[in-house]
Amino acid sequence: NWGVRGFGLEKTSGSGKPAIVSVVAAPTSSASVDISLPQDKALGEDRKVAVGRSDGSIFIIQLGSEYLTSFVSVSNPDEPATSQWMDAADVEDRSNNDRPKTKFGDGAIVSDDDTASQQQQQPQPFQVIHQFQATEKEEPIHNLVYHDTIEGIQLICTAAGESGAIKIWSLDTSESNSHGEELVAALVDVHSSKIVSLKAMVIPSHNAAADERNVLFSASSDGTVALHDLDKKGELIFSCQCIDKVKNVGQVTCADVSNPTAWDGGCDENDRDVIFLGTSSGYVVGYVAEELMTAAASSEISDEVCPVPSIQFRAHGNDSGAGEAVTAIRCGGHGTIPNTAAPTVGTSRMTSKILLTGGEDGAVKQWEILAQQSTFGVRLEHWPRMSSQRMKRRHHLFKGHHGAVTSISQQSKYDSSKFLTSGNDGSIRVWSATNGEELFTMDGFTSFVSSLACLGRDLLVTDGSGQYVCVHDFSIDDDLEAGYDLDW
Repeated sequence: NWGVRGFGLEKTSGSGKPAIVSVVAAPTSSASVDISLPQDKALGEDRKVAVGRSDGSIFIIQLGSEYLTSFVSVSNPDEPATSQWMDAADVEDRSNNDRPKTKFGDGAIVSDDDTASQQQQQPQPFQVIHQFQATEKEEPIHNLVYHDTIEGIQLICTAAGESGAIKIWSLDTSESNSHGEELVAALVDVHSSKIVSLKAMVIPSHNAAADERNVLFSASSDGTVALHDLDKKGELIFSCQCIDKVKNVGQVTCADVSNPTAWDGGCDENDRDVIFLGTSSGYVVGYVAEELMTAAASSEISDEVCPVPSIQFRAHGNDSGAGEAVTAIRCGGHGTIPNTAAPTVGTSRMTSKILLTGGEDGAVKQWEILAQQSTFGVRLEHWPRMSSQRMKRRHHLFKGHHGAVTSISQQSKYDSSKFLTSGNDGSIRVWSATNGEELFTMDGFTSFVSSLACLGRDLLVTDGSGQYVCVHDFSIDDDLEAGYDLDW
């Protein structure tokens, strides 16, 4: 069993148009030891999540323990031209602020000390920490990165609409500056089609005297991939066209980055960060990020065309072209297959990494990606290589969704024994990675779920409920609140 709570935002935008939650994002960290899966690190009590809406607005929400907090927009008394978002219950209490005493359930009047004690025992409401409008035309936010930095500054990276534009915002969330958003950069000349993926990376420096780099990875449907330096206001590191149309691998539909060099101590010194792209024709295409940056620095990337990929294979569908698109992709943690090839000069052994893909037909597949370093670069191989082959310690094919898979997530890099998926059928499913069993299903959502944001190993934050955001709490054994239901 698990508990469910959440918060709701007004279902209309400032202009009166309908507005729903379109994406949620867990925070990542500028510290490389935290960046891979932020839920693997202990988080404070003030856990936060970023929310993007279909009207182009962004919210930073501090999670609470209250069952349901409903936020409404009210006029700001200090700045009449602006509005602020408040708990609807607090707005109602404003009309009763002339009461001299506070009463609780039994009607007894209590002292101020008793009031404070009882308030500490009350469920804590969710809070809007920050809110701003990220688009001028109320275009829906469909990709969102929430990146913590130092000294109270946080970065929000957004993509909206079909233009391929990316915006980087700097937020000062200190108490002295609650409305301190600043547009750091508008990246409008890199991509010319819809952004399908935004991911934060940390690339460690091989020079002990140099700092590691905070990098934003972006990919668009036309096959363009790019890396941007977040430490230099989104300065372009490189971009190139990674899809060869002659081979008919189709458009890019999804992408993710394996960032093992940023993991805390659990990776081989020869591990490499790899960019994986899923395509509309069922292929997975992979590039070693370091090799792309090296090629860009040495001008080996000509006419903005990427080098030969390190790996390319068909993950979904067949030559018939029916239901074959890769619609979701996720890089997992450590795999189970050691590289047993005899080491030669210039090579090293590396353990496999997990890659999960979801298809247009609802199928989910688990792959082991093996890497071998040689004098000619990093070679990547996938397993199983044929449909007739099986994995010894892992299950390969998972079936349960009715319709395209929309998102894949893991609760922990250190526990790859299970993972979560969501689909167009409005369900979330939790799977055993070892035997393929569907452990349980979460449904009741009003539309498809596009985001699975893990906050710690015990909290899952999801959209798919109109103007509401659900927080699924797995830290409790039983649902102690007997009256809970999801009919919001």
